[in-house]
Amino acid sequence: MAITMYQADRNYVTPANDGSLYSAMLNDTSGIINNRGNNFALTADGLVISIDTGQAVIGGRSVEITALESVTVPANSSGSICLVVDLTKTNTVTGDAGDPTYAVAVNQVYTSAVTGTLTQDDLNNGGFIYELPLATFVSTATAVTLTAATGYLNDTGWLTLPNATGLVIGSGGLTQYRVRNNVVYIRLQALDTSKTTNANQIGTIPSKYAPSITFMTAGMDDSSGTPYGIELHVQTNGLIYANYVSPHNGGIGGTITYPLG
Repeated sequence: MAITMYQADRNYVTPANDGSLYSAMLNDTSGIINNRGNNFALTADGLVISIDTGQAVIGGRSVEITALESVTVPANSSGSICLVVDLTKTNTVTGDAGDPTYAVAVNQVYTSAVTGTLTQDDLNNGGFIYELPLATFVSTATAVTLTAATGYLNDTGWLTLPNATGLVIGSGGLTQYRVRNNVVYIRLQALDTSKTTNANQIGTIPSKYAPSITFMTAGMDDSSGTPYGIELHVQTNGLIYANYVSPHNGGIGGTITYPLG
């Protein structure tokens, strides 16, 4: 038969079957599970990075660090501290299945300091390697600077919006977006669009997070000292711009929220 059901009586479920199911349930998202262990907290001692306990899901595979792991970063370089699922590796088995002495040394997951472009294959469609960054690093001959890189599962954390050319961000201003549980959140503050295209562009949300329909929401300009209502627009190509009545484009702010799909 060319059809099967893995969760069937007496059937055999492989790790690949299991991983594909869990990945689908998590919208094919890989990331850290919040509040497990110490959330992979990183500490540096010279060029040695210690990675604390935590749990993650990578391509539907559950990964856990149960005691401190360490990675040595190459000197005078930059890259990412990663959890790596590598299906090209072979796990080592001792004893016989079903016996108390049976054990598996899992070689298909490890930590690594990765320089260059990350490999993030689709593990459920023929891919073999997925490198999940916990932090980016820049090293000198003797020390490392770390910057957190991965949000919690189904939560990107706050990221900087790719801004329009010419956008001026005033004191205390920001352009940020966050995707959490398939909802996009955007927050804007103290923006001057007067030097952008059409004097109204703010930035562009990455295409994979763009809305399925063009829509408008309320915003505000307070450049004159008195709040003035304006329109904030989000297009299906991800472009965010403001409709305003001149000269109310010098202190733009607001929040935008919409579901994906």
